[in-house]
Amino acid sequence: MVTIDAGANILVPLVPDHLDRMWDAMQESSAELRVTMTWWRDEQTRDDMAGWIEFAKSAWDSGSLFAFSIVDRDGRYLGACSLEGVSQHTGSANLSYWVRTGATGQGIARTAARALARWGCLDRDLRRVEISIVSSNSASIAAARGSGAHYEGCLRNKAMWAEHSYDMEVFSFIPDDFG
Repeated sequence: MVTIDAGANILVPLVPDHLDRMWDAMQESSAELRVTMTWWRDEQTRDDMAGWIEFAKSAWDSGSLFAFSIVDRDGRYLGACSLEGVSQHTGSANLSYWVRTGATGQGIARTAARALARWGCLDRDLRRVEISIVSSNSASIAAARGSGAHYEGCLRNKAMWAEHSYDMEVFSFIPDDFG
């Protein structure tokens, strides 16, 4: 099993055993996730998340998605991060992350993003790892900047969910960023 060191925490592949802890963290963080994450739906259920975990496992096996849970050294569920839309053709992926509300402000997203981007570039041979963040999500933008990702600009009206358009801030890593 892949384990990625992320400072005080570790990234471990998302598995069905994480469902209850993930669901609790999502419920705790729903107000923040609702306005920052394109995947958030108020009507989603615990069963929907169980289905997502099963999908993530099959996508991992095919190499198109690498979903991780962020946990502390004692196993406390802190959030999630993933490489999504992995393209072997272009050697690129999108990196996303979120940290439960009760654990924000501790540098967890920053260290997890850098660790996962490093793994993607050096262990999975990706040439580009992109981070796209809703422009109003100042905490995630600060995490991307703090992770060492290169700021590339703002894509206006790039994302749409809940009948609203959102501008997205784009950052990236390439293998040279890791020496």
